[in-house]
Amino acid sequence: MRTGAAYVAALRDGRAVYLDGERVKDVTSHPAFAEPIRCIARTYDHAKAAEADPALTYADPATGTRHGNMWLVPRTAEDLGARRRAHRFWAEPSYGLMGRTPDHVASVLTAFSAWRQLFDRGGARFGDHVMRFYERARDEDLYLAYAIVPPQVDRSTPAHRHAEPFLHPGVVRETDAGIVVRGAQAIATSATMADWLFLSYITPLAPGDDAYAISLVVPMNAEGLRLYPRRPYATAATSVFDYPLSARFDEVDTTVVFNDVFVPWEQVFIDRNVELVNAQFHDSPSHTMANFQSLVRFGVKLEFMAGLALRLAEVQGADGDPSVQATLGGDIAALCAAFDALAKAAERFPLLAGGVARPHPQYVYAGMGLQRRLIVDLMRTLRELAGGAFQTVPSSEAAFTSEETRADTERYYKSAAAPARERLKLVRLIWDFVGTEFGGRQLQYEMFYSAAQPVVNRRMFKSYDWQAAKALVARCLHEY
Repeated sequence: MRTGAAYVAALRDGRAVYLDGERVKDVTSHPAFAEPIRCIARTYDHAKAAEADPALTYADPATGTRHGNMWLVPRTAEDLGARRRAHRFWAEPSYGLMGRTPDHVASVLTAFSAWRQLFDRGGARFGDHVMRFYERARDEDLYLAYAIVPPQVDRSTPAHRHAEPFLHPGVVRETDAGIVVRGAQAIATSATMADWLFLSYITPLAPGDDAYAISLVVPMNAEGLRLYPRRPYATAATSVFDYPLSARFDEVDTTVVFNDVFVPWEQVFIDRNVELVNAQFHDSPSHTMANFQSLVRFGVKLEFMAGLALRLAEVQGADGDPSVQATLGGDIAALCAAFDALAKAAERFPLLAGGVARPHPQYVYAGMGLQRRLIVDLMRTLRELAGGAFQTVPSSEAAFTSEETRADTERYYKSAAAPARERLKLVRLIWDFVGTEFGGRQLQYEMFYSAAQPVVNRRMFKSYDWQAAKALVARCLHEY
């Protein structure tokens, strides 16, 4: 298992990251990326320190080498429990705010390795490619991001019918050694701080899209690969006190551009096969395993939100108010407990198929469907509990350090239950969660990272046990 220092060193690989029109020389030291990279590095160190812990790692039966549980192919509910602990381990350092930590795409790769027969359908060599890269990623503890959603150029037209070809990534030519890829993919969250990129499509491809029907991996410093991050929030954060979340946990969504990137055959999992690309996430355990990680991570965020709400009530001296307690219980605790139950049900009642224990889709998709509603409701509840607190804060932490303003700040910004600095530190934290640009991105991410609501609802429709429900109705109808 790798150390944090090894992870950081690997990022100094000459990758082409462009911010504000200029190439970033070193992402590990640039203020836009340094803090989230530091968070990941610390977690790698904690994982390394826990290498012998059977609660977080497993031993390879062939070699005895221990690997993190994010690489464990689940065969039982107990294995899913081991994966849940690994996901929580990676989510807690950022309080669930970083959705694409290394364990997310590790879930995708692990699921692919467990279902290599899908890739064998394109030729046994492609199944071999999947297995070899999975083993490499596992052994080196690699951090992968993925780019699987095309830009919003023209969603009404298949890729092969666009006026300009290869706006979406596709194969422009083939050589004996590999393929050459051109085009762009959107929303590659955390790409600037990952080791490798997995490129494919989760949006369904249409007949005729063969040139675009690819599934592959490339290192982030591949020649011709360019990364264009959105504006990072850390660069606008004046201090950690004023922006405690923006300054530390922005994983930075990124557009990736392939300018004729050469991809060796051994890094290709699917080559120009529409059927297999459309099947890879849902026929394999990939989609449910990746979104099981998302449920566990979101559960950590819910706990954080519950803690914020209670602490705010305490600082305001309102935690004994029956109406506030009713809000905390009914609008926060009940929702958090219900979501926690869904994640644990997905683990404890797996769908067993092909020797793999998939988190039960019924509970995974129920959680995904509720997730976007919960985040809206809980953020609104936090705003209601805060009331006018967000409007009555000094302009910055400098109010406490200035000789001219310190006395007034400490006298008039306190509450009966907390001194001014403690109260304002909490209020700033909550505002960064619900009100800043970082908070707005958190809301948008949770609402749309998986798919549009109708897509999630249709997955739920297909996963629910309608036959059992119909059987109850049939029995009732036949009783009289």
